[in-house]
Amino acid sequence: MATTTTTSLVAEISVQPSPFPAKSKTTSGLVSGRQTTITSINFTDKLLITISQAGRLSHWVHVPLATASADQIAPSSGNNTSGLGSVDSESTLLPRSDLTATTVLGGTKREEEVVGQTLGTVIGSAVLMKRAGEQRLLVLGLGLMDAVGLGREEFEEVVGLVLDVL
Repeated sequence: MATTTTTSLVAEISVQPSPFPAKSKTTSGLVSGRQTTITSINFTDKLLITISQAGRLSHWVHVPLATASADQIAPSSGNNTSGLGSVDSESTLLPRSDLTATTVLGGTKREEEVVGQTLGTVIGSAVLMKRAGEQRLLVLGLGLMDAVGLGREEFEEVVGLVLDVL
């Protein structure tokens, strides 16, 4: 019977900690009295944003930003070349009509799906207002405890927190 001896061929390896390869930002605040955490991770082909309460993520949507029309109003630039009159502060809160949010995971409750898709288009619009040439896919993960009960004020609080991480 032959006996084999194992010799360690692995040299001593030094492991060095390194930062996550994608730029990321996190913020948190209160929305409807609940601690809400927003995280943004910038990959080369995607912008991933998660909105979580109590560590929950239950609904995912994506919004292709590359399909956005180049002739839409860019309120942050102050230029209005659309011929639609002046840009007022109320219309800057409206989502762009050329963005479409699609549920990719979750969305089994129609009411929550509508809130998720609306948040997706509003956040996509906000991204394009800050970075007009953005071409990446926006992926939005939602974990709101009471998405259906989200009123205008809470909706604006969520969007405000997202703007902090963009």
